[in-house]
Amino acid sequence: MGNITAFSCFIFLTFAVFTTARPKSGPDQKCKSGPVDLVFLIDSSRSVRPHEFETMRKFMIDILNTLDIGLDTTRVGVVQYSSKVRSEFFLKTHSKLESMVKAINEIVPLAQGTMTGLAIRYLMNEAFTPGQGDRPKVPNVAVIVTDGRPQDRVAEVAAEAREKGIEIYAVGVARADMTSLRAMASPPFEDHVFLVERFDLIHQFGLQFQDKLCGIDLCLESDHGCEHICESSPGSYTCDCLPGYRLNTDGKTCSAIDLCAEGKHDCQQICTSSPGSFTCDCNQGYHLNNDKKTCSPVDLCTEGKHDCGQVCVYMGPGIFTCDCNEGFRLNEDEKSCSPVDLCAEGKHDCQQVCVYSGPGIFTCDCNDGYRLNEDEKTCSPIDLCAEGKHDCQQVCVYSGPGSFTCDCNEGYRLNGDKKTCSPIDLCAEGKHGCEQVCIYSGPGSFTCDCNEGYRLNGDKKTCSPIDLCAEGKHGCEQVCIYSGPGSFTCDCNEGYRLNGDKKTCSPIDLCAEGKHDCEQVCVNMGPGIFTCDCNKGYRLNEDEKSCSAIDLCAEGKHDCEQLCISAPGVFTCDCNKGFKLNKDKRTCTNMDMCNTVKHGCEYQCVNTPGSFYCVCPEGQLLQEDGKTCGTCKSANIDLVLLIDGSKSVRPQNFELVKKFVNQVVDSLDVSAHGTRVGLVQYSSRVRTEFPLNMYHTAADIKNAVMKVDYMEKGTMTGLALKHMLENSFSEAEGARPASRNIPRVGLVFTDGRSQDDISEYAKKAKEAGITMYAVGVGKAVEDELREIASDPVDKHFYYTTDFTAINTIAENLKLNICPAESQGEVEVKDPCACENMVEFQQGTINTLDLLTEKLAAMASRLEQLENQLLSRK
Repeated sequence: MGNITAFSCFIFLTFAVFTTARPKSGPDQKCKSGPVDLVFLIDSSRSVRPHEFETMRKFMIDILNTLDIGLDTTRVGVVQYSSKVRSEFFLKTHSKLESMVKAINEIVPLAQGTMTGLAIRYLMNEAFTPGQGDRPKVPNVAVIVTDGRPQDRVAEVAAEAREKGIEIYAVGVARADMTSLRAMASPPFEDHVFLVERFDLIHQFGLQFQDKLCGIDLCLESDHGCEHICESSPGSYTCDCLPGYRLNTDGKTCSAIDLCAEGKHDCQQICTSSPGSFTCDCNQGYHLNNDKKTCSPVDLCTEGKHDCGQVCVYMGPGIFTCDCNEGFRLNEDEKSCSPVDLCAEGKHDCQQVCVYSGPGIFTCDCNDGYRLNEDEKTCSPIDLCAEGKHDCQQVCVYSGPGSFTCDCNEGYRLNGDKKTCSPIDLCAEGKHGCEQVCIYSGPGSFTCDCNEGYRLNGDKKTCSPIDLCAEGKHGCEQVCIYSGPGSFTCDCNEGYRLNGDKKTCSPIDLCAEGKHDCEQVCVNMGPGIFTCDCNKGYRLNEDEKSCSAIDLCAEGKHDCEQLCISAPGVFTCDCNKGFKLNKDKRTCTNMDMCNTVKHGCEYQCVNTPGSFYCVCPEGQLLQEDGKTCGTCKSANIDLVLLIDGSKSVRPQNFELVKKFVNQVVDSLDVSAHGTRVGLVQYSSRVRTEFPLNMYHTAADIKNAVMKVDYMEKGTMTGLALKHMLENSFSEAEGARPASRNIPRVGLVFTDGRSQDDISEYAKKAKEAGITMYAVGVGKAVEDELREIASDPVDKHFYYTTDFTAINTIAENLKLNICPAESQGEVEVKDPCACENMVEFQQGTINTLDLLTEKLAAMASRLEQLENQLLSRK
């Protein structure tokens, strides 16, 4: 009965507010019911327009106006969601309608994606929790209002919420998906799922529940006459009574049930009646036992319920008298007791002092300076000095019974405590004639001494300074310097330095210490003296410090036929490009370069004197590297692919996406100087899988693509476009300079609506000269794809409903990545033209000459290093 009531009341609370067919008793009429915990879950995604959100806001406020709001009746919470979830207020936050309405009017929409599954999980884990106001045994009801398809999974989390007892109503508006609504709502779906065409019709779905769930309540709207309780039923009512009462024969009034009068009790002594119940009691002198029925006599003494000062004597049920302990007597009030003091009453035989030691008890004692005799009554005088019972440190002097004074031995004086003695220190008191140091040698005595560096004179009081250098008591190897009484420092002669022992000296080798300005070789000539020299193959300059290499080639001191390569003091011979050095290491012979070097020509190599050039078959063009052949300019592009790795793609489909990428790669002429390919994956974040300059063959790229791990999160396409523009097409990641006029192409692959804004960076990418292709599958939004694609959009935008059909898109892409009209954008030279052959040959010779010069310089430097190492050995 309780569950049906809660269910009916909630439906009424949620929907009947819009019913106007039946008049009520007044404008403030509320639907009365049992308590309900109600949470609105409202969709504030980007697709909900501002005026539609205002309609949703009014929808909630109109429902609140019909509820019996209160912490003990209906509690309400509001949660909004988009790509994230935010609680506007919890069940415990507001207890009054006015504060709820104010909070709803202050809600600011999130305006992002549609993560409905995330929002339902938030309901379970946060909104419907005791800490936020959820009550035990009170129905939990959620009303979800949405206008679109969820971007995450809802079926599993909604089933989990229903299993936890949350009753879910799914209200869809305009673009909402019926399948998603049914996956969220509680069964039966005809009672829990509603779909309207637009937001201004959201109120209409409540009308169908008007008569069924909130009919006329005769208990509220009629004069029923029930004395205690009126219970409503469809079209009728019945009366009932409060507990402890029974309904009279008139069916309306109630009479109290007197169980005592009816003998329906088991009390041992006294029965006290209340409506429908009773309690037991006992006669005076008895108390009720733990069974609340039988009685036991009261022993006030044992229970401590008496006012006796010391002893309580039991005299019968509820009766007692008082008495006193030994040494006490009972006072006139016959309750309290007073102790007996024998000393105060003079009832003792002590000679000097009587000491009270308890009620009726005493002991004897003596005055100061006397002690109690063995009879424990009479007293004798005490000599503390004779008995050694004093605290004098040295001498005790008797001064009467129980008293004494202290004194000290010679050389000591009595301290302020009049007991201990301190030795007399003549040094500390300054009562001596020492010039420098006074040494205490016993009470009242001392001897004189001197400070360090001084010695005591013959008068045993004055001191003289000690000069260790003059006395030869120093240990310095070369020079002793007097630095004060009893102290000195050692030093060295010029060209030497003091060792770590601060006494001996070592000669200074400026060459070994690097303290010279010789360019190559330093020669030690004695302590602190050096001269400079040069390595083999070098000669000393006039400054006698720096060295110059001996260049035999420049001085003509060689016999090479073509090229002389110099190193300091030596030379080697070499030949011009296209010639090889003979066995005599001096003369040169011409050679066939096409047959003797790795020329790298893709099709054919043509020899020239000392050089060669590459040519291509008819119909193909030589590429920028001067070796490979291609059919069109698009063989030389920078291509970055952005692939969607969000959760909705699913792992098996992500593998199809990677195969799609590799089909695109198969259609390209990939090389370091031809097409370069980079790959970026995005979901809730963006990750560069490999940049444009990482791989230079199609095989390497395809292997890398198949190793890419699936990210499996959100869909932040705008963030991915930003990353592509700012990072992927930078020269740091392999994009070639814009001055080279290499086409830049971006290809975006997605399967769903972006959770962030794409407009800004889709526009900036095209303004930067990047040709943009947009490929969509499944739930991809056509408007977003067209916004990403370059003009003409029809040639740069592709869509298919099924992942298995994306191979068709890959085939179609081949038609547009290599357009014939791009042939004129970059000059393609005829390699067979005479002027171009000469230009190529001259460029090759110049490059070889530069390389020869660099090799000669390197050989010279190696020779220098070798000579330096030999000279050091």
